[in-house]
Amino acid sequence: MNRYCIWFVTADDTATRRAEVSLAGTLHSNQVLEEIELRLADELRLPRIMITNWQRFEDR
Repeated sequence: MNRYCIWFVTADDTATRRAEVSLAGTLHSNQVLEEIELRLADELRLPRIMITNWQRFEDR
């Protein structure tokens, strides 16, 4: 599993929020980011979010 820190905003609030996401693969295309946006929006019960930045947690 790869862990990522995702920063995002919502349509009704431009304040940046942060979430941690675990994926079996790696972030390598816009399609993956769109899937994460949809999943986070659903989990947080928000109509839509937009990822503004992301960073992979390094394995230690």
